[in-house]
Amino acid sequence: MATSTPASSPLPQIPADITDALFHHAVDESAIAISITDAAATILYVNKAFCAITGYSAEEVVGRNQSLLSYKSTPKSVYQALWGALTEGRPWTGRLLNRRKDGRPYVAELTVTPLAPQNGGKKHYLGMHWDATDEHRLAQQLTNHKRLIESVISVAPVAVALLNDDGQVVLDNPAYRRIAAELQVAEPAHAVIDALQQSLGETFHTALGQRRPLVNHELRFDSAGSGEARWYACSLSWFEERSTLPDAFYGDHRKDYQLLIMHDISASKRQEEALRLAAMRAMLSEGELNQSLREALSGAIFQLQGPVNLISAAAALQKRRAGQNAASDPLARALADAQTAGERAIATLQAAMPPEPLEPSGPVNLNEVLRDVLMLETDALLSAGITVDWRPAHVLPSVQGDPAALRNLFRQLVGNAIEAMNVRGWNERALYLATAARNGQVEVEVVDTGPGIPEALRLKVFEPFFSTKASRGGARGVGLSLAQEIVNRHRGVLEIDPQHVGGCRLRVSFPANRAVLAAAEANG
Repeated sequence: MATSTPASSPLPQIPADITDALFHHAVDESAIAISITDAAATILYVNKAFCAITGYSAEEVVGRNQSLLSYKSTPKSVYQALWGALTEGRPWTGRLLNRRKDGRPYVAELTVTPLAPQNGGKKHYLGMHWDATDEHRLAQQLTNHKRLIESVISVAPVAVALLNDDGQVVLDNPAYRRIAAELQVAEPAHAVIDALQQSLGETFHTALGQRRPLVNHELRFDSAGSGEARWYACSLSWFEERSTLPDAFYGDHRKDYQLLIMHDISASKRQEEALRLAAMRAMLSEGELNQSLREALSGAIFQLQGPVNLISAAAALQKRRAGQNAASDPLARALADAQTAGERAIATLQAAMPPEPLEPSGPVNLNEVLRDVLMLETDALLSAGITVDWRPAHVLPSVQGDPAALRNLFRQLVGNAIEAMNVRGWNERALYLATAARNGQVEVEVVDTGPGIPEALRLKVFEPFFSTKASRGGARGVGLSLAQEIVNRHRGVLEIDPQHVGGCRLRVSFPANRAVLAAAEANG
């Protein structure tokens, strides 16, 4: 076991081949400025580095006081600390401002060591210093840059979050903390990264593997209750931090960080939404008119088809009775003419029916669809005195479908719920809407506090032209047949919860977009 050398141990002996001349040569050629002074700080010796740094020759400084290097702006407290340590026999190390021969100042990293008197001789001091001006300048520049960056980040209107390789936020700014309060989530960065994964799918994982930045990807976050939706342009980039430990000097020790920047673009998106909503209202008005015509004509055809079928059966029966005289039988001819006229009328009605709109298919966010429906039904909800409890999932996978048809679906469901509660004397009027992603499905709940649907009618309400209430016009008041048709076209499921009491609960579910779902499962 190693032991420390006692303080009283003798100094190591200088090898015989090292002469005083060699010592002197080594000191004189040292890259560190070296000076020796007496107890009064009078310079007795300086080496070449001392002369190179200060600009003085040895002849100019030997015999003069060390104070000739002092610069006026060096605080007296520095010199007091220096001499206090030397008086107590302790070395002193620190920085002070020195002056060159030409008057220019420089930062000196100085160590002064008291030399004990030898053989009753005088006390001396050994001074060693080097020019630390460049190091000081670089350190100050780094500090200034750091403070500047911190100041900019603090007052920047964009939210900034820095995440380490464990996903922990190690640095953020006030704008980021405001987002946490607005979204009511513990860590918005995690919600944003999850949304980017679900929105971009394989593109996100490719960017992650290649450390390729994602720039200005727009995300929408819906708030529960009556809170407004928020839009953010999100950018994600990666960088490496090299280790500052000595053992990493020749190594490749590093840490990975993710830099997330979120720019709130809600104001501009709301303007776009207002314009889009106005255009959508116009399209819906035209669509509702066409839908009303289709329903009216379908109803007329349905009502006319029955008598025509009876006439057709009677004509066939009379023809068989008349036998070979059917062509001259007055009743048979009358029935045949009536059948022809009826079929012609049905054909005319079918030709007059407006065509079904084209249904473009693409990824649809049901949060956006439901938000549109609530905005379109605002007047109806307010006039009926209905409160809305809107609880969207912060991050919702898209579904594949036609946004106009899906909007029509949920408008039908919400409209039916409004009609169910908007009756004289009905006090509890509340509408609950929620979205969630479960087991590869995107689910929507529509719950009202109306009288509900009797058990005996829970299948019949899905039949065409059946209604439990008077229609208020358009696509409303015609039961759930239209809604069921749209759900079927989107490979979804629409069901009435038989266990719910105190109103009606409808559940609608659709398969989540396969590409997004596959990416989420691969990441999970």
